[in-house]
Amino acid sequence: MRKAGVWGLLWMLFIEEIQAAAEVFEEKCTLAEGQTLKVSCPTNTNIYSNSQKAWQRLKDNGEVQTLAITEGSSQVRVGKYFLEDIPSEGMLQIQMANLQVEDSGLYRCVILGPSDPIILFHPVRLVVTKNSLGTPASDEYPCQVSVQNPTPLPVTTKLRPRPRPRPKPVTQPIPTSADRLSSPGFTVTPTNVTHVNRAPGISIIIPAACGLLSKTLVFIGLFAVTHRSFAS
Repeated sequence: MRKAGVWGLLWMLFIEEIQAAAEVFEEKCTLAEGQTLKVSCPTNTNIYSNSQKAWQRLKDNGEVQTLAITEGSSQVRVGKYFLEDIPSEGMLQIQMANLQVEDSGLYRCVILGPSDPIILFHPVRLVVTKNSLGTPASDEYPCQVSVQNPTPLPVTTKLRPRPRPRPKPVTQPIPTSADRLSSPGFTVTPTNVTHVNRAPGISIIIPAACGLLSKTLVFIGLFAVTHRSFAS
């Protein structure tokens, strides 16, 4: 119960702040006689879709005059006043046709409730002037006072080019000398080889020396035997 009372008090203060702000800011619109005033008041669809909405005039003495009310219908026409409630768009459209100088004053669109009305938009200060030509002014450019419900800005997505995959380095084993020799299609060309020049007479001198040495040994042996036989 205490929480509900606190929330109710905060809500009342919030409404009073909105009303005070609405009384400070006014939308001024100057038109000539015979023209039409068009006002668009935004509403909250979730909360006030089935609520009664009204167009009121605030007199200088503080009196509030209700000019037209949406009585369970989306469109209401009362004399020069036309109200159209569009819950799907969250908007209350108001028109005042065939304006006269005596229509000058302060107007507002509200939500009617059990207590004080809820102001939907800034009050409109209407100033109606005499037509200098004496004929009704054209409605080609009527004064329109409106505020659109905020709509989200379109989100622009920039497509970034996808980076190309980099080739992965392939690690290959360093071929050995045996692999080079055994791999088909490779020709082995020896380099940095020192050439040894062999003398052609070496193969003949060595056998001749061996034969001469053996003959010398045999001759020495025969000489020793002969010398021993003569000595005896």
